[in-house]
Parts: sequence; structure tokens; C-alpha cells
Amino acid sequence: MLAEINYESLALFGKFGGAMLGLLLIVWLIAVLTPKAAKLIDKLGGKIPPEGGCEKIIKPEEYEVHSFFEDVPLKKQETKEDKKQGGSL
Repeated sequence: MLAEINYESLALFGKFGGAMLGLLLIVWLIAVLTPKAAKLIDKLGGKIPPEGGCEKIIKPEEYEVHSFFEDVPLKKQETKEDKKQGGSL
């Protein structure tokens, strides 16, 4: 028993597969080219920091990780409590 090939379905699957590969190619190109374009734009604008200069720009306290369930970060909570206790004495 031989099965016949349904060429309409095969063409439809081919078009769909090609569209998905094209979409993935576009996403990949954007992911690869965006950092290069940003570096070029910064270079033309004169905004590239010197070697080791990123540590001066980035403040670690702005990038702290806190618990999802924590209402107020501990350091900020301690400073608020200290201010309350200091004012009442």
C-alpha cells in the first residue's frame, strides 16, 4: 500500500516553517546588531567611558537584590527606624 504525498499540505508547512525561520533570523540579527549599533552611537557621541570606568558610573546600591516578600529593603528599613528612635529621645 503506497501513500500519496499531499503537496498542498507540504507547501503550507514549508511556507509556515520558512516564515518561522525568517522571524527567528530577524530576532537573532537584532540581538547581534543592537549592541554593536549602541557602541557605535556612543563612540560617535563621545560617551564611551575609559577602561575600568564603568565601576564609577554604576552604583551597586541601585542594583541590590531583595526578597519578593520584603516590603521595604532591610537597609532602608533600618535607617527609617533609626530616624524614628533618634527623634523621640
